[in-house]
Amino acid sequence: MRILIIGGTALVGPHLIRELSSDRATRIWTLTRAGRPYFTEDALTGDRRDAAALGNALDTARPDVVVDMIPFTQADAQSLAQAAQACGHPVRLVALSSIDVYAAYGRLHGTEEVPLQPVPITETMALRQKLGFDGAAYDKLGIERIYREAFTDLTLLRLPAIYGWPDTTRVLPYLDQMLDGAETIALPADRAAFRFSRGLHKNIGLAAALAVVHPGGGQKIYNVAEPRAFSELDWIRKIAAACGWQGEILVEPSANPDTPVQHLEVSSDAIRRDLGFHEKYDVDEGLADTVAFHAYQRLGRPYRKYY
Repeated sequence: MRILIIGGTALVGPHLIRELSSDRATRIWTLTRAGRPYFTEDALTGDRRDAAALGNALDTARPDVVVDMIPFTQADAQSLAQAAQACGHPVRLVALSSIDVYAAYGRLHGTEEVPLQPVPITETMALRQKLGFDGAAYDKLGIERIYREAFTDLTLLRLPAIYGWPDTTRVLPYLDQMLDGAETIALPADRAAFRFSRGLHKNIGLAAALAVVHPGGGQKIYNVAEPRAFSELDWIRKIAAACGWQGEILVEPSANPDTPVQHLEVSSDAIRRDLGFHEKYDVDEGLADTVAFHAYQRLGRPYRKYY
């Protein structure tokens, strides 16, 4: 199998490449601006928004499967669709989307007036009808629409909040307070109760690899997330346990106590059933690694743990 991976080599990409590299019959190309390989894949240099670079990558790799790791705008999707059509042979596409396409996200952020959405959210539930608060600069909904029109052999993976070092953004707001010696962390009751689906980067990479090696055929959409969506309160407790923080978490009254909480919790039953996805990598260890990585960064010391 010949695979072209477009971008995304900073967080999930290395784990996807590692999962795919175990098959000696697989050959992998990556297209990134840096043009550097992580392992033994063939690295091509170019910006995915450069039509010539994109076309050259498809001509060079002649992939059976393209994995689009970083589509942000409709223009990104349109350029890949056009390049794939021009390359002269059928291409199967695996594209990374987001659970923010659901109507629940619009309600959560106040960009759409929709009823409270039940959870867990499945792949067939209502989608947003408008752009999110990032506008056209981040339009997974538009990307999905273009890819569904352009590719008959397509797998869309709707991803949750991804954590795992070297990215520490999912732990940073609370971890820095803990490492700075805060005795208490306060948050309103509605925020404390809010449940958000998450996924460790290594397991997200595994899910993407399973989608790549699956025989394909037709169009499929899968949510990818851990079985349990932790509340924000429980997430803080997990971070505290990982760094040894002994302080107190104060849950304060909500500004709007009568407003029900819109959770962003999705079901990943479909990908588990169809592709055999499971958490191959321990999520608690992954969180502990992320916490340790940030703690070492604060000290100006390298965190020497490898993939």
